Amino acid sequence: MLKKTFLILFCLFVVSDLFAIGPVRKSIRVGIILDADSFAAANTSDFFISDSKGRKFKLSKGMVTLTAAGDGLMLGENKLVFPVKIEGSAGIIFANKKPYRGYLTVVKSGKKVNIINVLTIEDYLRGVLPKEASPSWHAESLKAQAIISRTYTMANLNKHSGQGFDVCAQTHCQVYGGAGTEALGCNIAISETSGEVLTYNDKFAQTVFHANCGGHTEDPKYVWNWNFDTPEYLKGVKCGYCANAPHAYWENTLTNAYIASKLSSYNVEKIKSIKVKGETPAGSAKEVVITHSKGTLTLNAYKFRTAVDAWKIRSNTFDSIKKDGDGFMFKGRGWGHKVGLCQWGAKGMADAGKKYKTILQHYYPKTKIEKVQYN
Repeated sequence: MLKKTFLILFCLFVVSDLFAIGPVRKSIRVGIILDADSFAAANTSDFFISDSKGRKFKLSKGMVTLTAAGDGLMLGENKLVFPVKIEGSAGIIFANKKPYRGYLTVVKSGKKVNIINVLTIEDYLRGVLPKEASPSWHAESLKAQAIISRTYTMANLNKHSGQGFDVCAQTHCQVYGGAGTEALGCNIAISETSGEVLTYNDKFAQTVFHANCGGHTEDPKYVWNWNFDTPEYLKGVKCGYCANAPHAYWENTLTNAYIASKLSSYNVEKIKSIKVKGETPAGSAKEVVITHSKGTLTLNAYKFRTAVDAWKIRSNTFDSIKKDGDGFMFKGRGWGHKVGLCQWGAKGMADAGKKYKTILQHYYPKTKIEKVQYN
């Protein structure tokens, strides 16, 4: 199991405005290094640094350090005026020793700087997919992942517009590793689905996903605070393809003191019992009731899981929660929030001969695959 496959588990899913389908700009601005005092730019061949005053410096291959200096950026003895552009002669540029396609833009962030990678959306996805899925998986599951990652990108453009870019490179948006993380299988999947997105009622779908659903995907109204009705394609479906995958079943024992310390903001002390209250149609707990020495606390089950330890309590689909010595043993199914596409289920479907369109229709019923036009 690759750790990177599950980084998305800790992404806080925030419902953004859904954008109607139409021409989409070709490029994206990715915040790769934020609030930095300085950073290193480099290339294996000539590269160029220019500023808003029209000054342009040609540098030979190698590395230079650029430092924030109030209202400008220092390149040696030269003070550059924001925004500053850095580009390589062959379409690759390095920032802090990591290679990126496209070019870099540097903007002011208080007394520091944000370094932004500007590149095409399709090239951006090359640096995303290997971080969100295993490149060794079946091509059809990688195509499905490419489409939902592309759709998520389209639906969340301008998410960080206040900071001068569209998306960040962390789990808050999608994990992005630049050109150095690209993998052939993922690149092929992106190329063969170029421009394809998932839509519902002529708008980009919210293509959330997780590692393993434990048998049935979840309606997000039981997970997050939604201020609108769940769209039909996210209400949850039976999976049937992830039962033999890692973490389809799991168990972990946590000490009383550990759980209480994680819930200290709720004034929880020595815990007497932990019980499930209510069950969702997908078989997950709706709420968890913690009886402790100072009273009783009732929490949304997903909120309980993430507050205590989302690595050890891998889902809120519990088969049992039992007292075990000075702690509690949790047994359950699946890993993640369980909303949207089940990655191990998609892999299982692909291994069983299902095509990517069938996979997407299964996990996001009544959606459509459309092709966007870049402008």
